[in-house]
Amino acid sequence: MDIDTEKIAGNPFFVGALGALVTALKFTPGAAWWERLINVLAGSVMAGFLSPALVHWLGLEAPHYASGAAFLVGLLGMSLAAAALEWVRDGSMRRMVESWLPARKE
Repeated sequence: MDIDTEKIAGNPFFVGALGALVTALKFTPGAAWWERLINVLAGSVMAGFLSPALVHWLGLEAPHYASGAAFLVGLLGMSLAAAALEWVRDGSMRRMVESWLPARKE
């Protein structure tokens, strides 16, 4: 059985899971094992879907850039998701959208 290591290393879900694993093991002290597992799974999914779009958007099509982006998205994904949720909850998003809309005349 031959294992294609280049294909595995190029898979954004796998590489993102590695980044999320680093976060789960190093930067979430006191978290239960199931919370860490969920963080790894969520980081993997975020990296799998977001990093190809990010790499394409930035025009960085080389495979090593794609793997690096997947690792970073996996590493930072849960922190970015938490920040985005806080941004929505505190009303910053609403104020930003309202600033884009023309003022209504009454």
